[in-house]
Amino acid sequence: MSAPQRGSTRDEQGSPPAPAGAGPAQRRKQPAKRRAIIDAAQRVFLALGFAGSSVDAIAAAAGVSKQTIYNHFGDKEALFRAVVRAVQSDFAGDFHEAGLEERLAASDDLRHDLRELGRRWVAVVLQEDVAALRRLVIAEQDRHPWLFDEWQQPRPALERALRGAISKQAERGALDVADVGLAVDQLLLVVITEALTRAAYGRRALTEAEAGQIVDNGVEMWLRCYRPIRSP
Repeated sequence: MSAPQRGSTRDEQGSPPAPAGAGPAQRRKQPAKRRAIIDAAQRVFLALGFAGSSVDAIAAAAGVSKQTIYNHFGDKEALFRAVVRAVQSDFAGDFHEAGLEERLAASDDLRHDLRELGRRWVAVVLQEDVAALRRLVIAEQDRHPWLFDEWQQPRPALERALRGAISKQAERGALDVADVGLAVDQLLLVVITEALTRAAYGRRALTEAEAGQIVDNGVEMWLRCYRPIRSP
């Protein structure tokens, strides 16, 4: 059998993808199939590792042909990038839908709202699939350093939102922050990184009380650094 034509625009049935003028059902079918492939690829990557996974295995798990994978993604590396972006996008979307960015920017009770943000963030990063994908990236980074770079790429979107909220709080005089980027990094260090370390990057489950204590202690430390000093 000849190698798949990666530049092909036809699906496994030999027919071209839905044209721009296709009806709603046809247009929905393409993103749905793409997401099904991404979900199957994530399962395979987590089970076999990046190096041990193959397009054949992913195609079998997704119930599609290899040609369909090539049509949608091009190759295994591009598919892994799509898996990372999907996981990170779902993560960022949860926070956007909750309106936490806007609430934090206008908050009159930063301690409470930062604690709520921290709890939600810790819960997400310690979800089994997210934590497992992070461990995979770390394990593979010596052989495939681009994996770690790809894992880091979507983070700035969420961190930019946090920087924006902190900047607005500084403008209001609620925080005294000279370097907003540094302040965000420090908040992530004392909350998210601490939770990941204590949980052995998802290998040990944290109790709700443990996670809450990590968040509360980290937020308290951070606020002590950045609360403005009031004159007596």
